[in-house]
Amino acid sequence: MILKDVIENVDAVKPNAFTNEQKTRWISEVEGRIQSEIFLFAPAQVIAYEWATDMNTELLAAPPHDRIYGEYLTAMIDFNNGEYNRYNNTVQVFNADFMEFMRWFAKHYRPADKIEDI
Repeated sequence: MILKDVIENVDAVKPNAFTNEQKTRWISEVEGRIQSEIFLFAPAQVIAYEWATDMNTELLAAPPHDRIYGEYLTAMIDFNNGEYNRYNNTVQVFNADFMEFMRWFAKHYRPADKIEDI
């Protein structure tokens, strides 16, 4: 899934006033966790996205694990809107799915392998 698709999908089901730039920063947080916690990138290797230049970039988690992006984005919208009960529910779903992705990746790939081998 590409960055733009995540934002468009979330905006369609959860209208919000946040800019695409802010939502891109939140998605970059998830990508940073994937890069550092799952793929074991060194801190200097972790990349972050900018909306204007990276909106068509393919994100790292492929289906069915790509749902984590929308879940995290929805959670951040809820949190920043002060909807803490909704945030708590959504972030729990995100955390469960993120851990599922982490377990799946560790089972199918050796995390120390190069990303090009994935």
